[in-house]
Amino acid sequence: MGNRRQLDLYPLRLLLHALRDDFVTIGFVLIESDGGFAEVRFTRDWKMLQCVAPDLEPEWFRAVESDLLGELGRLRTREGLVNHVSERFGTIIEVGPTKGVLTDDPVKEMQVLTAMYLLPAERGELVRSRTGRAAIVDLMEQEFKNSSVLDLLQRDLDLGRYTGLGDRFRVDFGYRIGDTMKMFHAVSLAVNADQALALAFRYSRLDEGMRREQLYASLTAVVNHETVLHEDRTRFAIGMLEENSVRVRTIEEMAEIAAEVRQDLRV
Repeated sequence: MGNRRQLDLYPLRLLLHALRDDFVTIGFVLIESDGGFAEVRFTRDWKMLQCVAPDLEPEWFRAVESDLLGELGRLRTREGLVNHVSERFGTIIEVGPTKGVLTDDPVKEMQVLTAMYLLPAERGELVRSRTGRAAIVDLMEQEFKNSSVLDLLQRDLDLGRYTGLGDRFRVDFGYRIGDTMKMFHAVSLAVNADQALALAFRYSRLDEGMRREQLYASLTAVVNHETVLHEDRTRFAIGMLEENSVRVRTIEEMAEIAAEVRQDLRV
């Protein structure tokens, strides 16, 4: 076995709805920590991209990929990559959370990562993941409406003051009871764990920020279906959410959740 090489993986995410943290992973950058290997890979599923971003031509995505390839020589850190993507494509593309990769062969690892991040899109699953999160939000809204509490809830809560300057993330629904802010956010686990891991990371910062103002956070992630919780590919993400004190419930429980909110608000 050869020497293990340490690399950093940076997912590239197409922002579908900035206020709701709705996105699909369309590519990734893999950079070796010591300045050796560096590569960019984008999806080639143009039909999927046309479905989720009909106003953008395939040539635009090719230009983004070409731009990043040309800049890899100087974009050797997360800060450099994030700044470049933000300046050039910040309203459309963002860099996801960094993941460490340890491998003997970066070229072969690119093939594995492509299968992991990009091939599901070529089977059409990535398009359904967007519909999945949108469907969760719609169902949440309907159940809150059925329980006569929708108009009493805050929508798209801007929490940047707690999570950090420049963070555009917003929580779908929330309300305050005494010194506790109770929140509910849709998370699709249809394709990968990116949304769940991003939420777990943000929640620890959110909780810390709120506590500085004597406010306590309570966050519930509403995920696709009960069966999803038992799939191997989602167990780690669910564990990370729960480890960071985020409750995880399924859309099958939304009527029960709405009833609990109704009781809280004494409607």
